[in-house]
Amino acid sequence: MSVAVTAIYAGLLALLSVVFTARVGIYRVHSRVLFGDGGDEGLLRRQRAHGNFAEQVPFTVLLLALAELSGGAAWLLHALGATLLVARVLHYHTLMTRPASLARPLTMIATFGVQVTCAVVLIGKGIGALS
Repeated sequence: MSVAVTAIYAGLLALLSVVFTARVGIYRVHSRVLFGDGGDEGLLRRQRAHGNFAEQVPFTVLLLALAELSGGAAWLLHALGATLLVARVLHYHTLMTRPASLARPLTMIATFGVQVTCAVVLIGKGIGALS
């Protein structure tokens, strides 16, 4: 079986991860804070924005891959992958610029929506395979 749809979004999200990681490292060099956040709000924001991405994306991509391997519809997988990609970019941007805005919880809801939809697809496919 193929995971061609998941591969597209996993690749794009991997590139974002590299960018987000680099932004932390570059800021560390400029601020001369090599460990922790040193009380620097800019560094703390970058760390949390990257950390939140790293906490949510791998598990969600795994769910997407499993949904694809179990025969999920390509249109649904693309919709879920695109939603995850947009939600994570907007979440990162929101944490960097306006962490208290309404966009932050909306982007988390979108990410959770992708996770829940994948979970429902997987549970449905699993139950169907048992009967």
